[in-house]
Amino acid sequence: MKILVISDSHGDFKKLYEIYMKEKADYVFFAGDHSKDGIELSLLGDKSSFYIVKGNTDFSDWETPNKINLELEGYKILLTHGHLYGVKRGYNKILEEAKKDGIDIVLFGHTHKKFYQEYDGVHLFNPGAVQDGDYGIIEIGKNELIFEQKRL
Repeated sequence: MKILVISDSHGDFKKLYEIYMKEKADYVFFAGDHSKDGIELSLLGDKSSFYIVKGNTDFSDWETPNKINLELEGYKILLTHGHLYGVKRGYNKILEEAKKDGIDIVLFGHTHKKFYQEYDGVHLFNPGAVQDGDYGIIEIGKNELIFEQKRL
């Protein structure tokens, strides 16, 4: 199973669409900041399942959630933008939230910086900013979890 992780498009729909067409993922996780870009992409994406959260710049988006908890292939995933957890100042708060809810994978954005680290069995993954051409891929296989940072 292939998951495309994207965040912080900030209106650069051209890059967002190019990334989507290049990767052709089974799932797309959009971690906010210009949630309307993610929503628009989901209308064009015919084979992917989309999960979209809003970020700190999505002032007029009253319908998209701040976070989504779900389970895929036995992994519990938290999708959020990260601003509500202060990820620019560190990862303690988001890590506490993950541990409290038994989360295996935390997907977030906000900092515009690529990041991957495993802390006590919790994978923290920030794909960077789409507006800079950055995105991430997660491959889930039998007893295998691969995180990859990519750039257009």
